[in-house]
Amino acid sequence: MATTASLLPIIPRIFFLYLEPVTISYGMLMNYSSRLPIFEMSSSAAQALPVQSLFVPAQSTGFLFNMMIYGLIILLATPPSKRLLQLHIWVLIIADFTHWAGLFSTIAANDRRGWAAVLDTSSWDAQTWQLASYPMYTLAIKLATLAGLFGKIQG
Repeated sequence: MATTASLLPIIPRIFFLYLEPVTISYGMLMNYSSRLPIFEMSSSAAQALPVQSLFVPAQSTGFLFNMMIYGLIILLATPPSKRLLQLHIWVLIIADFTHWAGLFSTIAANDRRGWAAVLDTSSWDAQTWQLASYPMYTLAIKLATLAGLFGKIQG
């Protein structure tokens, strides 16, 4: 039985079915295993509510898990639909922008310079760079897929 994933050219198909779920799973694991300072910051900002230190990673992991399952259901359990596939990719593009919004607002809330700290990338650590740069690559693949740079979406 053909699915919506069968409409994708080979490179985006590999990305959406294998690479993105693996990196999402890695992100979920890293939320707990490495105790990223960005999560500690988000619970200790001057305006933040006092929360347990694992609450923010739990929220992030729940969001990542839901996005991963949603994506796999759309790609593997729906009949071929070019329109649904395009809308799915747009939803993932919006998720990239919300990822940046959350990251940058956390940086701004925890630095006395506010939003100017977001633009001062010299103070970012390696983990912040990774959190900020990964969506650039995924966004590029998603936009290239919609533009047909890997081949036309069938349907």
